[in-house]
Amino acid sequence: MPSKHAAIRAAITGLALLSGISALSVQPAQAIPAFARKYTLDCVACHTAPPRLNTFGERFLENGYQLPGTEDGGITGKKSLGDLSLDDFANYTGVRLRGNVLRSHHFKQQNPPIADRGTVHNNSEFGFPEIFSLFTAGSLTKNIGFFAELESNLEESSTGIERAFMTFNNLGGNNLVNIRVGRIDPSATFSFSTLRQQLEFVGDSVNTSTNMVQRAGLFPLAASAKFYGLHNRSGSVISPYAPSLYNAVAETGIEVRGRPFGDWFMYQIGLLNGANETFGDSNRGKDVYGAVRFDYARTAHFSASLSGFAYLGNSNATILTGTGQADVNWHRYGIAAHVRYKMFDLYGMYTLDRIAHMPTAALTSFDTSASGLSLALDTYVTNRTLLSLRYDHMDAGGDLSQRTSQSFAGFQLKQYLRSNVAIFARTDHNLRRAEDGNAAARNLRHALFAGIDIAY
Repeated sequence: MPSKHAAIRAAITGLALLSGISALSVQPAQAIPAFARKYTLDCVACHTAPPRLNTFGERFLENGYQLPGTEDGGITGKKSLGDLSLDDFANYTGVRLRGNVLRSHHFKQQNPPIADRGTVHNNSEFGFPEIFSLFTAGSLTKNIGFFAELESNLEESSTGIERAFMTFNNLGGNNLVNIRVGRIDPSATFSFSTLRQQLEFVGDSVNTSTNMVQRAGLFPLAASAKFYGLHNRSGSVISPYAPSLYNAVAETGIEVRGRPFGDWFMYQIGLLNGANETFGDSNRGKDVYGAVRFDYARTAHFSASLSGFAYLGNSNATILTGTGQADVNWHRYGIAAHVRYKMFDLYGMYTLDRIAHMPTAALTSFDTSASGLSLALDTYVTNRTLLSLRYDHMDAGGDLSQRTSQSFAGFQLKQYLRSNVAIFARTDHNLRRAEDGNAAARNLRHALFAGIDIAY
């Protein structure tokens, strides 16, 4: 098994070699994703650094994949099926392959057997980029758009629909009422979008026999579940490191949003089947959320926004009791801010989670509140090298025998060989004192990753 220092040297050497290759083979940035091909635009028209959006890209998203200020998707008439070409098809479809080719974890053994608690483990492994996404999107006709994404994740051994929805835009006036129906991501237009992170989600390790976390996961902790001992309505454990509620990747429902007073203010109201339920809903209760966003500037080099939301869950989680499972209501409240200045993007989010309708007998062993804070900075250090930093803190709730506070710092360098091909090296460090295998939040000391991100 390679040592930590050897793994670090290998990752840095690999990145340096690939960076050297890129210096010899760099080509001008091109319009590669489907929307860029369709509108003959460069990627930077909508992105500061993919997948991060700039102000124009945010308005494009809000307008149902139509250029801001337009209502026909840039196409005056549709072609008959027999007249479609491969180029036409490419204007509505795209693919993305991303993930780690090297993983290295340094952690202390967690949970039984007791004799192994606190034992240091250094795991390093090579792999293949684990996430492949195929998506199609565009406008069907004036003010009616669509989006669908099929994702295959080798790490999670899963393939399925991540997001799929229809959009009905500019109802009653320009950007007054926009409706999305389907499997949607509520935080897509939030000041801190969970979906558009430079430091990708890295899952935790769970002991399947005890359903206890063996090794902490890496995710913006303000957006994570944050509770130990919660279950979904089918009885499966909800990881405290998994995205959930308003900040989940996607849930099924309907959303209304718009900017009735101009670009400075946006409202958002949504109704979902329920958190942690992929298709359908196992009870009659629905989850409700609402959000507002204030945009303070829209110049060529500076923009800022402030957002707040409330997510009210209805029997959207369960806890185990001595007689079975009991439904609880899981709520989340949060604020976020985003400041962009030239090539600097600074994001911040704070969330507070509450569990309501907790059985009285469980109150003595279960903390019903949890909070999280995430700060992220993305900036170009050269015209092709992106530096990303993230600080995460979680004051976990839930089962008192497991939950504890946690603070992580992540660092990543991403080198764009072309505007649609990038390699990266990343390291994450636990800023808290180790607890010798007695707390999952403290046992992962540091981790190292190297990988690739390709979009076409």
